[in-house]
Amino acid sequence: MELPTYIIDTFTAVQFSGNPTGVCILREEVDSNELLLIAQELNLPVTAFIKKKISGSDQYDIKYFTTTTEIPACGHATLVSAKVASLRGSNTTEFYTINGIVIKTTMNEDMITMIYPKYELEDFFVSHEILLSLGIENYQTAGYCSKLETLFLVIDNPRVLRNLEPDYSRLSKSNQVIKEVVVTSVSDDKKYDFLLRSFCPWIGIDEDPVTGSVHSVLAGLWADRLNKNELKAYQASKRGGELFITAYNNQTKIGGKATIILEGNIKLLSKSV
Repeated sequence: MELPTYIIDTFTAVQFSGNPTGVCILREEVDSNELLLIAQELNLPVTAFIKKKISGSDQYDIKYFTTTTEIPACGHATLVSAKVASLRGSNTTEFYTINGIVIKTTMNEDMITMIYPKYELEDFFVSHEILLSLGIENYQTAGYCSKLETLFLVIDNPRVLRNLEPDYSRLSKSNQVIKEVVVTSVSDDKKYDFLLRSFCPWIGIDEDPVTGSVHSVLAGLWADRLNKNELKAYQASKRGGELFITAYNNQTKIGGKATIILEGNIKLLSKSV
């Protein structure tokens, strides 16, 4: 069996920046253990596997794998899956995740947009160990999103954000409830409204180059702080990436561009596991 496969740089119009992401098209069911092996072979932060729910439809089941585990949500992998679907004639697509969320996507020229729910934050005690692991002394606010298993920390200094060098081993041991920490601040670049960085050593990704799904929280957070609904964000990782955000009462629209790096087929042997 051959799986059409793409490697695409996400949330960027420039090659070799943004978040490198794999997308594999499934024509039949493939065991999760085998999907994990494929993700490990591609060795990218996340690989998405998409399969049409009904032949001829614009609806896909979608699964996401890091090199160590399956994860329930991944914005950048959904974005590039929409680009792949558009290559096959689907400019408006619905993706169905394993936790029952339906993500609607639209391809308009070179801009891809996704509609996510709007998620709220819960109070969360940030331990001294978490802060030491991140290299942060002070923060303004903190909150936890159980839907994303993510801790959000707002700090007041974008320079501190850009210069963070977490101790990833220590961070992964600091708390076993969270799977990701997002640190965010107002932007020091007039082109953007806010900055963020994302750290996920719990799932095998020390720093995610660019992430989409966390903006289902960040959109509302920064819309309230800046009193504006149309926002532009920059993820200040080494590779970097930009996102175009619209905050609604109950939803979040997340937009970005994507650049195809490689297209081919994976030949899946019947006894590869």
